[in-house]
Amino acid sequence: MIALHDLHLEKNAKIGVYNGKTVPSSYNAPEIEYKAVRENALLVDYSHMSIVSVMGDDAWSLVNHMISADVSIIRDEQGLYSLILNEDGTIWGDVYVLCTDEGYYILSENLSSTDIIEHLNNILESAQDLDIQENPEIKSMDAEHWGAIMLEGPYSWEILAEIYGFDIIGLPYHEYMNTDDDLMAFRCGKHGEFAYLLIGKQDTLVTVWKQLLEKGEKFNLKTGGLDYQKTIRVENPCWEASIYENYSRNPIELQMQWAVQYDKDNFVGKSVVEELSCVGAKRKLVGITPLSECIDLTSDDKVLVKGEEVGVIVKGVYSLARQSFIALALIDSEYAYSDIEGFDIKTQHGVVAAKTHNVPFLYNFSMLVNPTEHSYIDSSKPKSAL
Repeated sequence: MIALHDLHLEKNAKIGVYNGKTVPSSYNAPEIEYKAVRENALLVDYSHMSIVSVMGDDAWSLVNHMISADVSIIRDEQGLYSLILNEDGTIWGDVYVLCTDEGYYILSENLSSTDIIEHLNNILESAQDLDIQENPEIKSMDAEHWGAIMLEGPYSWEILAEIYGFDIIGLPYHEYMNTDDDLMAFRCGKHGEFAYLLIGKQDTLVTVWKQLLEKGEKFNLKTGGLDYQKTIRVENPCWEASIYENYSRNPIELQMQWAVQYDKDNFVGKSVVEELSCVGAKRKLVGITPLSECIDLTSDDKVLVKGEEVGVIVKGVYSLARQSFIALALIDSEYAYSDIEGFDIKTQHGVVAAKTHNVPFLYNFSMLVNPTEHSYIDSSKPKSAL
């Protein structure tokens, strides 16, 4: 069997380790991959994503107890995004949950299959109130040689429709379709762009990868690695352990309480996260941008008001879309409001005036593209609403 990894080695992709698995970190220069995901389409191997199946009549009760979202709101061929909390209410990781007629698939970029399965089994052993009559069948899909690839960008829908037809164009956010080649095509995305995750056996993904490259030539499709996330996950914040773990795992501080369904039945960490929500956070995550020329913004740079430290830079990057540095900062709650001036950032190169900024930092180009009205290749249609 030819694996995706073999294709990447043939093309001399730069390989890295993500979530314990080796996948490309880059294929091209960073600006090429960034431009593709923001302006047309980027094809990326997402096989670092753990895929765990939980099947059986009582799978619902088990999965719903593990995650902070409410599984009862989804049906077959639907999915949802959720956090998984620790018992102390902090974030352990995040997942997509896909519903099938037999159970669920749990997908995670930052938790290993081994850890997820161990966590599920611990819940089975300790949670007596779940009323599980027969333990669900839990397994890693690594054993079935599964993987995933992501097609992301404003015109990713148009490229994918070349293979799977117009059903792709009508696919709602967080729903998936079972394709004729036995893949699941899941419309998702954390970065504000049209995005489709193709999930299934590696040999089928290899075939589709090649088809997408062939069909994608006229769309200027580029291949990429996961390093593109370093910028766009600051522009469009989402849970990313490598960004936040040294600063906070508190969902209230990180302004991720929207991913916690407080009114559902009991789940891991519920009582504590409810208490955290009631007490409130002493500091909160906000965006921040320099008001004058800046050489760099880096983690641990201090945020000041009238010379007094009120926060810290969590992550700073140069945004090609904004043509400026941007950063995420944890700032004392009394100052953590958007579009406020009067801040300074103490950098390694001196103090620079700054202003808080609402997140996400971008109004994505995908928001201006309507699949029923626009096209990247049809000259009779405009490319966007611009």
